[in-house]
Formats: sequence, structure tokens, C-alpha cells
Amino acid sequence: MAGEHILVIDDDPDVREALKLMLTPKGYRLTMCATGPEGRAAAEKQPPDVVLLDIMLSTVSEGFHIAYDFRRDDALSKVPIIMISSIGDTVGMDYSKELGTEYMPAQSFLSKPLDAATLLRAVEDALASAKKGSKKASGPGSGSTSTDS
Repeated sequence: MAGEHILVIDDDPDVREALKLMLTPKGYRLTMCATGPEGRAAAEKQPPDVVLLDIMLSTVSEGFHIAYDFRRDDALSKVPIIMISSIGDTVGMDYSKELGTEYMPAQSFLSKPLDAATLLRAVEDALASAKKGSKKASGPGSGSTSTDS
């Protein structure tokens, strides 16, 4: 799948550059944001197909708050979110167990440093899940989501 729009929200310029190098050759269109407010504004202006969202931005939990905001916004509530961070290793928490819950409103969690194969698989899975969900939304049984890790 190429041409889909991915919103990247990460305060680390090296991570943004690495993501660009991994995703652009596959045909994805990227919007890069260094702050939460910048990312929210970009998403409101042009809703993405997928969001790659760092947990720790200006505060240790800002990424969670952005994800919560997206889930409350009708225009963004169905956009798959892939959380990315090294905090899980730092604090010894396995965030993948919380995926899809109110606490972790994301489809996937990837630990930094990211490798291209894992990242691309997570993006492809998120896009496929979103497309499947949009087809279901028009028919009976809509509303179920998957939580890939």
C-alpha cells in the first residue's frame, strides 16, 4: 500500500529522519511534527491514515494525552495510532498488554530503536485494519477493532 498519509509526532529529529528514510521509499506521504500541538494541528488540517506517536514529548506522558484527544475527536477517532517509545524498556513496562484499552488507545506499540521490517509491518497492519474497519462500519457488526502488537 503506497501513497497513504502518515503523521509522525516525535520530538527527536534523528527519529524523524530515520522514519523518513524507512517510510518514504515505500511511497508513504509523511507529515513530520516535533511537538504535540503541532501534531494535533496537522491532524485537524489533514487527517492522516496512520499516526506514529512518541509517548514522551515535552512531558513523559504527552503522547498519551494526544492519543486521548484523537480518540475523542470524531474526525480522528478511527485513525490507527502506533505508539513508539523507549520508555517501556526504561520503566520495565510492557505496553503491548494495554493496547486498545482506555489507558493505551493505540493499535500497536513499538520500542525504540525501531527496525524497518517491524515498523513497515505495523504500518501495513494498521492500514489494513483501518480499511477493514471502514468496510465493517457500513454494515452489521461494525465497531470491532483489532489490537496488533
